Amino acid sequence: MTVPQPMAVREELLEPIRSVLSWMLGLRNADGAIVCPQHKLEHTGKSAGAIVIACQLAQVDPNADQDALFQVAREQSMRLVQRLEREDTSTCFTFRPGRHDPHNCSNSVIDGGACSDALATCVQVFGERLSHEERQAITHASVLHAQTYLRHCVIDKPIPAQKAWAMTGAAQAFALSGHEVLQLAVQEGARLLADVQHADGSYPYHPLDGQPGHPGASDVSAFYQSRVTAFLDFALEAAGLDRSEHADALDRGLDFLLGLQGPDGIKVGVVEAKPWYWGATHEVASHPFDVAALVRGWSRTGDAQYAVGALRAFRSWAAHLLPNGEPSSHEPGPGRRKSYQCPVFWAGHASWMARALPELERAMVEGATQPAKLKEPRVTWFADAGLVRLEDATVVAWVRGARPAGNAHHGSPLGGGLIRAVAPDGTELLPRCRLGAHQAGEWTGKVGRTSLARGWRCGRKELRFSLWLARSAWRAGRHLAAIGMPWRVLKEAVLAFAHPRVSTSFDRDPGLEMLDDGVRLTVRMAHRDGTVDPSGPVFTRTFRVNGQGVKVDETIGPGRPARALNYRLPALARDAGRGPERVTWRLGATGSGSGSLGG
Repeated sequence: MTVPQPMAVREELLEPIRSVLSWMLGLRNADGAIVCPQHKLEHTGKSAGAIVIACQLAQVDPNADQDALFQVAREQSMRLVQRLEREDTSTCFTFRPGRHDPHNCSNSVIDGGACSDALATCVQVFGERLSHEERQAITHASVLHAQTYLRHCVIDKPIPAQKAWAMTGAAQAFALSGHEVLQLAVQEGARLLADVQHADGSYPYHPLDGQPGHPGASDVSAFYQSRVTAFLDFALEAAGLDRSEHADALDRGLDFLLGLQGPDGIKVGVVEAKPWYWGATHEVASHPFDVAALVRGWSRTGDAQYAVGALRAFRSWAAHLLPNGEPSSHEPGPGRRKSYQCPVFWAGHASWMARALPELERAMVEGATQPAKLKEPRVTWFADAGLVRLEDATVVAWVRGARPAGNAHHGSPLGGGLIRAVAPDGTELLPRCRLGAHQAGEWTGKVGRTSLARGWRCGRKELRFSLWLARSAWRAGRHLAAIGMPWRVLKEAVLAFAHPRVSTSFDRDPGLEMLDDGVRLTVRMAHRDGTVDPSGPVFTRTFRVNGQGVKVDETIGPGRPARALNYRLPALARDAGRGPERVTWRLGATGSGSGSLGG
């Protein structure tokens, strides 16, 4: 891969990246290890990100201290070299801790892909300043890991994001060594990714034929979508392969990513195979991958919408940084809590943001980051994900249809109707709570009695998982959270699923009909596990976009209504009306009014 020529990047782009690196380096112990304050260990695969950030800043920051950045890259690279170990009697060499320490919260393929990639980057950028022995050791570690481990993972790993991350390390090791087998592994990995990508551009987090632990893990993922596309694009280039042969897969991946993104740069986070990762219905931790994927897409195609999306993602990520440079996944607020992943993970991921800086700067210079004004309302259907995007000049909204079965930790938690609506200025028009029982704009009620059998069936495995979550919290010094974790999971994974509560947002297989100006769903009320009330009415839910926002029209068919049937209007609903079997309202950029329409 050709190393970008040095160029000056504007301060708006540089300062957030500098501050993240500074925060990471402030965690170093006397041996130079970046020790996670939450998990009390060195996340080697994330320390690798500090190497890449230092290398990138050395190339694009006109005020960079080149000697200091070189020392960071050299120090952390030599730490990675020392952490490469043979797997017992296996021929594989992997970077510790990988999967060997459960508190690392990662696995060997993710850590290894990042490490081989980062070591190669250090040689590419600072090779002339390294001693012969250092350069040889760093090169050897990158290539040895890729040769003995990553090239097999590219083929064998069923999870697309893990496969693609292995491809980045294998491709960079090929760039150093020229070993053809690594290039062939990347080539085959690209073919295998094409096999699992849906026609609408989305990827399953864990394909069903890969035997996920729960069917909900086969859902698409707003968090993982961009890294597959970014890694695939990067690996093809680094391995010297023709990206044009994969242009369709890359473009479809980017288009689905843009379909998830709002005008504030934040994606619709309840489209998520692993909702347990996040303490809110959105996250910005994946934005470094969003930026990398989108800016590479703009560079490859010249399509300005990708540059617009990249800048939006960058700015929303930067706005979530704490004053000391520590990344966060979301801002605190009602109904939100701490996310599972730690800030060291997110800081390491910022390396992909750093890599995007030259092209993002060029896009800004060329004016490609200025969003085009939407002239006509637009409706986009992502059929495989069951996702419809509605937008006009006043609102962007998403409607979710069918989605895989789920429980408290796996599979998108909400669907069967509107799952997010946001104004052009970023105002949330339809606040959502991932575990909320009475979502605005949804029909709720109760059917039957509490069923502990249903709750136990849905959540018994999650109780065992709660012990791991508790241990992780205890190690982080969050002792009260650790003590309360099993009880919290019992409530969310067992008791909530046992409850007689039903909602239209819990129906996992609604009928969907596309309209010229929107979408119509036929929905039944369902328990949290997706089991519908067969004797209850069918709700016909129509969502249209006409230039004045999203018009919602709800009608109730014949059938036995749920007990305590209720429909709560969104606080910003406008022009609301109610008949015996019909509710209508509109959601746009402005408006006021609230209330509850009982059954």
